[in-house]
Amino acid sequence: MMLFIISLELSIAKTKVYLPLILSVLGLELILSLVCLLIYTVRISRFNRSQPGPDINQEDRMQEGWISQNIINLETGFREGSRLEEIVEKQADLIEYLKLHNAQLSKRLLSLTSQQIRD
Repeated sequence: MMLFIISLELSIAKTKVYLPLILSVLGLELILSLVCLLIYTVRISRFNRSQPGPDINQEDRMQEGWISQNIINLETGFREGSRLEEIVEKQADLIEYLKLHNAQLSKRLLSLTSQQIRD
């Protein structure tokens, strides 16, 4: 809109007749941008208030609630280890793989840096 008014002013005449029109367009744009900014701020604040807390806080609250509700039902005794053993084995395999991968990457990095130093 401003470009149109300025180009119209420059093409038709060199008078300052369009100055009030330019100022009114700028004022209107300022008012519209302030209204949009206000609406945006209100929406963001509402969104942030409705947003749940971090997962770690929810986990702590869930565990505290579970412990307080089921404190009587806690059992000690034998646990079936088959599923736990599978999980531990998978984790051990993954750790071993990551160690080997890390060693390979370290060797590759050393070879690249030595090659770069030679060049």
